[in-house]
Amino acid sequence: MHNDTAYDSWLESIQRNEACGLATVLHGEDAQSFEPARVFLNEDGASVNTIEDPALTEGIRSRIAEKLGNKNAKGETVKIALKEGGVASVFIDIHHPPVHVMIFGAGHDAVPVAKYSVSLGFDTTVVDAREAFNCEDNFPGTERIIVQPDHYRKHVTITKNTFVIVMNHHMEKDSKSLAFALRSGAPYVGVLGPRSRREKMMAQLHEEGVSFSVAELSRMHNPIGLDIGAESSEEIAISILSEIIALSKGHRGGFLHDKHSIHKYPSQNGIPVRN
Repeated sequence: MHNDTAYDSWLESIQRNEACGLATVLHGEDAQSFEPARVFLNEDGASVNTIEDPALTEGIRSRIAEKLGNKNAKGETVKIALKEGGVASVFIDIHHPPVHVMIFGAGHDAVPVAKYSVSLGFDTTVVDAREAFNCEDNFPGTERIIVQPDHYRKHVTITKNTFVIVMNHHMEKDSKSLAFALRSGAPYVGVLGPRSRREKMMAQLHEEGVSFSVAELSRMHNPIGLDIGAESSEEIAISILSEIIALSKGHRGGFLHDKHSIHKYPSQNGIPVRN
């Protein structure tokens, strides 16, 4: 009879597009042997455990949590010390859901943003009430949500993995889109246009009694994108998506030739060591 509750929770969490980890104890070395046992942990701290050893369970949970905090973490086998002596060999598998890019606005300059986002393998959503613009011909391969700003809460879902781009080119729509996105769990809310326009939107929202916490405002990016001298719609799209790629991987952009090495390696005395 199938009774692998940790594995079942792992599959269900992946289906819900959540960041999660599953650890499987392979065997013990110089210690008691272990029957196949697992620990599941998701990004919100929900856990399922089928291991009897509390100390080992806590050690595994800590390692999973560490990996969940690293967007570039990969599955690997690790050694965890046992309280009674010896070590346990544990394989930890990590799932990070793909980046979700949500574009508020279906204008002509949103077309290359969506096109390049899809080509990068990002889940891509375009939100705009204008059916003539927000259509399959303009945005192939995307999810399209036809909705007015006043109904965002009912029809638009933003998660911890959603990178938002506000580019309606309409002050009121942009203000409502910005307010909705900042109040959500989005880690990144990019606003197209100069700072002066953003300040006008924030002033308008303030007059309407809408305020934001310091944490919410810290997720707002404006002007949007990396500084690459972008001018055309296509170049601006590349600039925006480059910023999203960098932030989603824990980087800040910049020239590789200014770096010591292309990839991040463990170091000894400040010198990268390739394993």
